[in-house]
Amino acid sequence: MGNIESKILKSKKGKEVLIRRARAGDSKNIININVSVIAEELYMMREQDEASYNEESFGKEIENYLHSPNHVYIVAETAKKVVGYIEFRNGYFRRTSHSGMFSMFVLKDYREEGIGNMLLDAMTGWAEKNPSIEKITLAVFSTNDRAQALYKKSGFVEEGRCPKDMKLRDGSYIDSVLMYKFV
Repeated sequence: MGNIESKILKSKKGKEVLIRRARAGDSKNIININVSVIAEELYMMREQDEASYNEESFGKEIENYLHSPNHVYIVAETAKKVVGYIEFRNGYFRRTSHSGMFSMFVLKDYREEGIGNMLLDAMTGWAEKNPSIEKITLAVFSTNDRAQALYKKSGFVEEGRCPKDMKLRDGSYIDSVLMYKFV
């Protein structure tokens, strides 16, 4: 199992960013990030009225991840504030246990600072050291060009598209882009 060593990095704007494994006490901050990103109505599967989070159960999930060799939550913290996170979970069945999917979110005011790249590098490094993980996958909105560019820069390849995968309130559709990287 790979380990996450806490490290302090510098953002593109010169801020110190602590990259570390999430703790159960981070649940409120992670929930706040989700709520903030949902409010943007751009890149989350859920809409605002569908989002309900329970801090206690979220904390238990993070705690369970601390004891799982193939699941991880990693957070980015600056000025003692959690501003982003990445979450990875592998398949639960033997046939899919070598592969897993991640999600990553960074608060709007902290984007374009390299924080997403820091989180992605930490998660990828963890996966590379994990003998169980061979493939990292993700799904991203086809309209999220910034995220797709980051993933491609990090060695991810488009695996396919799910046409009209998301239907918006106005009746328009967005495709999902499936991407992967072998580690």
